[in-house]
Amino acid sequence: MTEYLTLGPETRRGKGRPRPGRQRNRWLVIAGYAALSVGCLLLGVVTFLIVAAPVDLVRDRLVQQVKSRTGRDLVVSGSTSLVLFPRPALSLVDVAVSAPPDMGGAPTLAVQALKAEVGLLSLLTGQASVRRVVLTRPAVELRVDAQGRRSWDLALAPTRPVKAAQPATSGDGRLQPLPVSAPQAQDARRLAGGGNLAATLEMFSPASIQVVDGSVRYVDERSGARYDVTSLELDLALGDSAGPLTTKGSFAWRGEKVALESNLSPLRALLDQQSAKLTVKLAGQPVEASYDGTIEVSAGLALEGRIRLKSPSAQTLGSWVGKPIAAGRDTGALALSSSLTGGNDRIALADLEATLGDTSLNGSLAIETKAARPYVSGTLRLSQLDIGGILIRPGPDAAAPDSRPSQAAPRKVPQVRGFTKQPGGKADWSDDLIDLAPLGLADADLALSADRLLYKDMKTGPVRLSLQLKDSVAKLALQEMLLYEGRGRGVVTLDGRGQTPATTANLMLEGISARPLLTDALGLDWLEGQSTIAVAIAGQGVTERQIITTLNGKVDMATANGSIDAVDVAKILRGIEQGRFAGLRVAAGEKTPFSELAGTFTIANGVADNQDLRLVSTNLRVTGAGSFNLPARSLDYTVRPKIANLNATTERAVINLSNVEIPVRIEGPWEKPNISVAGQEQILEAMKQIGKSLKSQEVEDAIKGLLGGGDGQQKVKPRDILEKLFKKQ
Repeated sequence: MTEYLTLGPETRRGKGRPRPGRQRNRWLVIAGYAALSVGCLLLGVVTFLIVAAPVDLVRDRLVQQVKSRTGRDLVVSGSTSLVLFPRPALSLVDVAVSAPPDMGGAPTLAVQALKAEVGLLSLLTGQASVRRVVLTRPAVELRVDAQGRRSWDLALAPTRPVKAAQPATSGDGRLQPLPVSAPQAQDARRLAGGGNLAATLEMFSPASIQVVDGSVRYVDERSGARYDVTSLELDLALGDSAGPLTTKGSFAWRGEKVALESNLSPLRALLDQQSAKLTVKLAGQPVEASYDGTIEVSAGLALEGRIRLKSPSAQTLGSWVGKPIAAGRDTGALALSSSLTGGNDRIALADLEATLGDTSLNGSLAIETKAARPYVSGTLRLSQLDIGGILIRPGPDAAAPDSRPSQAAPRKVPQVRGFTKQPGGKADWSDDLIDLAPLGLADADLALSADRLLYKDMKTGPVRLSLQLKDSVAKLALQEMLLYEGRGRGVVTLDGRGQTPATTANLMLEGISARPLLTDALGLDWLEGQSTIAVAIAGQGVTERQIITTLNGKVDMATANGSIDAVDVAKILRGIEQGRFAGLRVAAGEKTPFSELAGTFTIANGVADNQDLRLVSTNLRVTGAGSFNLPARSLDYTVRPKIANLNATTERAVINLSNVEIPVRIEGPWEKPNISVAGQEQILEAMKQIGKSLKSQEVEDAIKGLLGGGDGQQKVKPRDILEKLFKKQ
């Protein structure tokens, strides 16, 4: 019998197998319960962090780390709170890091608000793992006390090596101080030796630090110097100690905002007291500067690299850095490029190339900064050295009353070529201020050479000199100088120590072309010839006028094969021979040639006295004596010319002046002096009185003839006058 099995619907569908849809629902339920559990866990963690997070524990851990590694106290005067969004962070208000215990004073660092982003795990474990720090309005004070101690040097806290230690808590749950292990002591020694920011960053291992509206103050109690950096905005990024430390931001210095970028790589090399690569860029209105090289802190800060600097104005840059380098007119833009080696309070600039306005220079310098005033040494070659541009600045429109000479100002008269410069030249002494303050910026010992040396209108050719500068006294030793077709040497000293600057000059000038020299120096162009001049003078004052008024010293001058312009002494004598006293004047185009002109001038309080003038020419011998009032730019001088032969004498002469000295007086302003024969007025007056007493038209006509008066009247000889006078009597 055969049995047949009939499969029911359940059997046909595979009774006992899990349904696919039901399996999927089961996993969804599991995932949902898991997500709910995680959510509850996260909610519990968040609730724990809000209600019972160990904020104080983390804060105290930070305090202990700062104390153990730097020896400083980290004080939190304000509130401490936890911020969860957008990232977990510890917020501290009114935070300060104390100054060294043996120095006291204001905190080295004071922060209005500190926000440190930390991981959740660090909050739960009490370990300070800082990822990002935001400092709002931090104030850093870097102070050097009277003993030379620096507030930023990190002292080593007392250490006691131990094998291992766990944080201990007091009864109130606060951490107790930990003994410092050997590695910690090594870190602290590294900090104490270098005292650098990079090591401090590694101590907290932040990913980045942001500074918002910060300030830095530097105070040196030894010199009283004080500098302030304000509006400091910085972003410092640090991945790890093996990577670079990058900085980007800006700051304000003396009212000018400057952008800053830097890259230090790798940071670990610097921490291990090895050389690290450093690039720095500054960009602002007063300056653009960059450094590309290396930095090392094993034995103090050491740099080796190349610097570049640009500024639209050297004066602006000097004022911005607090060291004005030029008091006078703007010398123009500054550009500088040089290799730099620095360390142990010494900076060396090699392959130096720079331009300052129209001046270019190259050479090498060494700058020692240990003393209160830097010491600069080296060798420079310049296209020009403009002393006036460095030291002179515009003065008031009129000089102060006490700086004017006591003599009355000379009367304005038409200028005559031969006794004044051409238009645009010197018409009076300058009241521009001579500011010797830049001499106090540094001490120096420099070897200089220049294609030309300038001082106002005076200029030279190639010059080789040395500059010694000490305690605001500059000594310029002119070793070789080409000027005005001749040569010169000597020493010029500028003393800026007192309230009234002093200037001295000892110079020997040989083969000098007299006209351009006197034109540029004094505004006189009446002397031609090749001159040898020995100058030993000294004066005091802050203006050219004051120096001339106080001038003392001596000048020896000898000129050969030249001429005196605008005066013809031989012509004057011929006029006197013919009885013509009128018309004695300077005149354009007239000359008195000579083979030799020499004399010594002794100067006292601005008045040059001469008693030994001598002039020698073919037919003329002249001696003279008198004075030149330099402040008033006037002269009172008497020359005694003597004709050496009769070649110039004509039959029209009424007096034979051969080998006879005739005193001729020259007086008045330099621009147009008056010339007269000494005693001329008395001679004329006596002859007029004779004519009046005789009442004779014939005699009066004769006298007029002697004096050259009357139109077309023939001059008469003295014997004719005498005959008529005796006949009348």
